[in-house]
Amino acid sequence: MTELKSLLLETPPQADRHAHLSAASGLVQVGRWLYVVADDELHLGQFLLDGNTPGQLHRCFDGELPLALEERKAEKPDVEVLTLLPSFNNSSHPVLLALGSGSKKNRHRSALISLSQHGDISGQPTIIELEKFYDFLKKEVGKLNIEGAAITQDNIFLFQRGNKKNKLNASIRISLDDFYRLLLKPHKKHEPHIHITPYNLGEINQVPLCFTDATTLNSGEIIFTASAENTEDSYTDGACLGSAIGIINQKGELALLEKVDRKIKLEGIEAERKDNTIELLLVTDADDAMHPAQLYSAGVKYSS
Repeated sequence: MTELKSLLLETPPQADRHAHLSAASGLVQVGRWLYVVADDELHLGQFLLDGNTPGQLHRCFDGELPLALEERKAEKPDVEVLTLLPSFNNSSHPVLLALGSGSKKNRHRSALISLSQHGDISGQPTIIELEKFYDFLKKEVGKLNIEGAAITQDNIFLFQRGNKKNKLNASIRISLDDFYRLLLKPHKKHEPHIHITPYNLGEINQVPLCFTDATTLNSGEIIFTASAENTEDSYTDGACLGSAIGIINQKGELALLEKVDRKIKLEGIEAERKDNTIELLLVTDADDAMHPAQLYSAGVKYSS
């Protein structure tokens, strides 16, 4: 793990808030840009990959969140997922999707953000209320905490994060056609065919490692982050005992799992395969609004 920079901002997201992102929860690279969501903000962060120029914020959701920790936690949209959608609604340009975790009723909101051909944000976000879809998932999965997404060919995999009490740590496979239909008509009742695959990622000091983000390699594997957070539900925070990076192969099998060498909470991942090495970019959740999230690089040796 190599620390590259702190996620500092040109201006704070609101008065009396620090000029940085703290609880980074999703990461997407588009060309020279890094896009980052934080689960306790209403904005999307845009950062240059190279250099230390402070990032810019782009509003996704209306309103203003309370500054006090517990009140903010209760009202935040809890956006945990950021992923790039291919060919959404026949668009010729990339589209970012930011998804709420679904862990509470006010965490169903999501946003579609269009990008230009150069990877810059283009126009205002489209807000989507996915209550009906999340209600369907709850019937199938139980208590929800969606933390990551990865797209492989014709499917999207959503990653359900477990905890000490709710042991289900799983991928949820949905066809892209079905997923796009529910994004375009969110107020209709959708019950797409889904396939749930549970995973046991091991433990750190008797605290289970659970999914925090995922992305797809060009070769078809899914690479993910997981953290061991000492909590028994999807709402209450707990001490992070460490994180790991893993790979799910094209058969859906856990092919690699390696713990990282720092006690940090990894919450966002981008990956590119070069020969037998996977080069990674990763962002952290500082778990303290006073401290900025960090951008790391790392490498994983892997041959399928």
